[in-house]
Parts: sequence; C-alpha cells; structure tokens
Amino acid sequence: MRSATDSGEQNARSQAANGAEISPEQVRAALAKILASPGFINAERLTRFLRYVVDSTLEGQPDKLKETLLGIEVFGRKPTYDPRIDAVVRTEAVKLRARLREYYETEGRSDEIIIDLPKGGYVAVFRLREDAPEAIAAAPETPTPLPSPVMPDASWRWQRIALPAAAVLMLLAGSLWYTARRSSRVEARGPELSSIAVLPFEDLSPQHDQEYFCDGMTEEIIDALTRVGGFRVVARTSSFAFKGKQQDIREIGRKLNVGAVLEGSVRKFGNKLRVTAQLNSVADGYHLWSETYERELKDVFTLQDDISQAIVNTLQVKLTDLKGSARPKPGPENMETYDLYLKGRYHWSRWRTEGAEKAQHYFEQAIAKDRNYAPAYAGLADSYCWLAFFGALPPKVGMPKAKEAALKAIQLDDSLAAAHDSLAYVNALYDFDWPAAQRQFQRAIELNPGLADGHFGYGIAYLAPLGRYPEAIRELKLARDLDPLSLATNTYLGVAYQFNGEMDQAVEYYKRTLDLDPNFTEAHAMLASVLSSRHQYTDFFAELDHGSSGSYCRIDLMRAAGLAAQGKREEALRLVHRWENPPDGSYVRSTSIAGVYALLGDSKQAFEWLDHAYSERDGMLAYLRKESAFQKYRTDPRFVGMLKKIGVIN
Repeated sequence: MRSATDSGEQNARSQAANGAEISPEQVRAALAKILASPGFINAERLTRFLRYVVDSTLEGQPDKLKETLLGIEVFGRKPTYDPRIDAVVRTEAVKLRARLREYYETEGRSDEIIIDLPKGGYVAVFRLREDAPEAIAAAPETPTPLPSPVMPDASWRWQRIALPAAAVLMLLAGSLWYTARRSSRVEARGPELSSIAVLPFEDLSPQHDQEYFCDGMTEEIIDALTRVGGFRVVARTSSFAFKGKQQDIREIGRKLNVGAVLEGSVRKFGNKLRVTAQLNSVADGYHLWSETYERELKDVFTLQDDISQAIVNTLQVKLTDLKGSARPKPGPENMETYDLYLKGRYHWSRWRTEGAEKAQHYFEQAIAKDRNYAPAYAGLADSYCWLAFFGALPPKVGMPKAKEAALKAIQLDDSLAAAHDSLAYVNALYDFDWPAAQRQFQRAIELNPGLADGHFGYGIAYLAPLGRYPEAIRELKLARDLDPLSLATNTYLGVAYQFNGEMDQAVEYYKRTLDLDPNFTEAHAMLASVLSSRHQYTDFFAELDHGSSGSYCRIDLMRAAGLAAQGKREEALRLVHRWENPPDGSYVRSTSIAGVYALLGDSKQAFEWLDHAYSERDGMLAYLRKESAFQKYRTDPRFVGMLKKIGVIN
C-alpha cells in the first residue's frame, strides 16, 4: 500500500505528457522561483496560500484543500468558519490565479514547469509548458453569489496594530483597485470594472450616531479611488442619492452607468473601529471581493509611513502607476481633529447656506486643534467660497478668507486638488484673474482627473465666462459623467447650452434636474429665464413661484425683471426698491438690480449699479455678456468697458 506522499508524488508525475515526468523536486524548484518573483515576494497571504496548495497536492492530501479547511489553516479563520458567509478563500483564489497568469506573462514566460490552480477547485496542477500552451490564459473567474456578510458582535477580533481611519480607507481603496484592475483583464467577466460607484457606508455603531463618520469615510474612499488611473468613479453627490434606500445593485449600476458598486458598513465602539466592504458586479449582482478590517483608534497617525508601505507590499502596487499620490496623506495630530473635519464635510455636502455655515464652524475648530492639517483649510476655503458666491456673505468678506484658506492648504499640501479648485473659483469669480483661474483649475484636474468638481468649475467658472461655450459643455459633460445625479451639474450643463444658444437642450437639462428634485431652486430659476426670453410670462412666473423656497431676494428681483420686461414699471420698481436697501446682514447682488433697471430703460441707474457690482466684486459680472437684460446695450461703450474691466474680452 502506497503512502500519501507516494500518492502525491505520483500525482505530480502524472501531469506530464508524452511520457515525460515532472518530479516533486522540479515542482518545488518552480514554486521557489515563483515565490521569489516581485509579484509574490512581499505578498505574504498569496505566498502562504500557494505554498499550502502545492504542498498538499504533492503530499496527495486533497482533503486539506477543502474551502472550509483552507479558510482556517491558511487565512486564520475560526473553527466555526462558514465560506457561505465569508468569501475569503474564493476571493484570494481569484487573486492567486490572476497573479500566476501575470507571472507567466512576465518573469515566468520561459519557465518549463507551469503550476496552475484550475477554476472550480483548489488542487494544484503541474504541467510542462509545451503540454499547456493555454495555461496562462486560464478560464475566467465567475464568483459564486453569496449572501451579505454576517458579523455577530461576539466575533470581533481586534488587531494589535492600531491603524488610522484614513489608512483603513486607503487600504480599502487599494484592495478594491487591485481586484478591479486584475478582474477587468478577464474577458468573459462581463462589463469592465473600470467604472465604480461607492455607496454611503451604513452606520452600525451602537448609538447610531456616527452618520457623519460613515459619510466621511465613504467620501475618502471615493477621493482615493479618483486618484487611481484607469477608473471612472462616480462622485459623492450621485452615490449619496441612494443613501438609506434599498435598491438592487444592478438597478443602481444602470442609473449610474457603472460596472461595479462598493457598499459597506462602519461600526465605532469606544476606540475600536470595524469597517466591512464588499464589491459587487453590476452585470450579475455577484460579490467580487469583500473584506473586514478591525482596528483600534489610538496613536493612529504615527503609523502612516509604515501603513503606506504595507499597502504597496500587500497589493504589489507601484506608486508610479497611479495618477496622483497613492500614499495616505499625513493625518492630523489627533483623532479629535479628524472627527471635527469629518463633521465639517458632512454639513458642507448639504449644499445649503446653513450647512456651509456649520461646516465653516467645524473646519475652524479642526484647524484650531491642528494648524498643519491641510484638508481642513481646503474645507474652510470651500465654505467661504460657497457663502460668498451664493450671497450669504458679501464677496469682499468671504472670498478673501476663502483665498487665504486655499493658499494655506496648498502651502501645506500642494497635491490637494480640492484646494486648487477652491482657489480657482476665487481667481475667476472675485479676482477676475483668468490666467490664474485656468492654471488652478487645470492643476486640480491634473492632480485628480476623476474630480467632478474640477471639471464642473473649469467649465462653468472659466470657459463659460470667456465665451468658450462648446468647451464648457464638454467639461460639464465630463462632470456629469462622473456625477450623473448631481442637481448642480445637470442644471449648469443646461446653462452652458443656454449660453450657446441651444435653448431646447437647456430646457431638457433643467427638466431633467427637476425630475431628480422638484424643489431645486436653481433649476426653476434657470428654466424661468428661458421662458422669459421666449416671452412666456405666465409660465415664467409659475416657475418662480416653484423656486421661491430659495433666495427670496433673488426670486423677487427675477420677478421684478419679468414685470419690467412686460412694461409693468411701478410693480417692478416696488420690488426692486425693497432690495436696494436690504435688512442689516443681508447681501443682495448689484448685478440683479442693474438688470431690472436695464429692462426699464434706465441706463444711468443700470450702469451705476454695474459699477457698484464691480466695486464689491460681484461674481455674477463674469456672465454679463450673456445677460439678456443688457441686450440693447451690447455696443454701449459703458457695457464694453465693463467687459474689458473684468477681462472677459480684450
């Protein structure tokens, strides 16, 4: 009777063709060469997996290659491990097969012995190269669909190494990058995994009081992925449209036009953090990858350099292969700073005056805790820029503060795309310094080509004011592709079409936006402007009534402009006088008042108010050339002179 080892050796020999034999010694030599290659030498998990599979096959012990036992013996799972819940073995097998194919396409392309792990099992196969010309191009993986991971509280296993939340995010992003990058090479997988949406992570904390933390974590994963070459990553606004909604992954993928969707959960309890994430294919709804990270949050930011190197070693990612920096950014001095920063981003994302004001408060608190934390300065710049442009603060109050914060963020971290983006807005809509605005917008896009806000700003705040409307449409379409459900992006894409004289296209986008949110004031206002140009005043006033939940002074002055266009002088003046001397603390755009007087034919008042707008650096002057109220003043030297002062014509 033969021993198990004898049986295993015979198994190895039996794989050769044409009478040739492959000895266990040849297999072990081939294995040693593979494990010494760049793709395996630092990949401890895959190395352990491959060595165990080869040794068990050579020893003739296929019972050791069952999925449950592999999870326990190779990946350190508990004796109660259930592969139907935790897909670690299947997931790592996908990676291992891909890594072997890559090896045989590169360092191992002339190896005589090929070690293979055929799909459908975990028993290794050993072949001579001439016997297996297709060995490298193995059959594509099709993961078995699994239920969502179950995470009983009693099963927490806290690691000894404490990692920062930001590093966990980067580790998630890196793992996701590796899985998607390798999977997209397999032809029969379905849609390429080159487009992805990250859904808001669910708060599973005991008190359910960590929504801001979960949202911040989701945003940072999105940001990390946008800096990885080869991905189209749906922006935050569109991904968060599905927050709290139970929808089929395939339906979400269809709406966002992506090939994969990442979803997950966060549980914070004391100083402990558990992050679970899983990547799903939109084509069939199958899980492609999942992982759970359990960490402690203490003294976390001192380990950034070590963690960055661990990511590179684990994923075998070369930093030069990525667009932007793949390393985790230097974290703040303490977790309290990071917590305040996340609260700021949470409120900022609400796109409301009160949200920007709360965000400003939290960003300033974060800066007070850590004067060197660049993202907090970038967030503060965003807040002041928003408040100043949308009228909550006078431009001369808000924009200089936005500029100061953006410059400080860039000084601390020049690779922060969001800071360059904020500075570009100030350059364009306050300084009217168009070359500087162009440099900053282009720098933001260079640093992060997947930043929807960068393409959005470059299109609407730089190209559109300079009359380069087809280019503006192109950039705004790029922003829309990255953020398809964004109310602002869809609305301002309509504005760009309107500036280009394509009114039907503009109306289509305004209505599309209102289908997403019937209460979005900006879309109602812009649709009203088209109706006014077509002299459809009944519909014009109806749209203003729908949009009246927004800025009352803006809606009132648009209503006054409509009355003036109809020749209803007294009614128009009654409204405009209300806002010429606004209540204390209120800011009213002088450009809006100037437009009403222009429609009333009072050129003296119109140009006095335009001069006042220039003195207060009203950003809406950037769009003066397309303001229909000044249609009959196009050749007036005062109008031409104003366009030259703000630099939109030579």
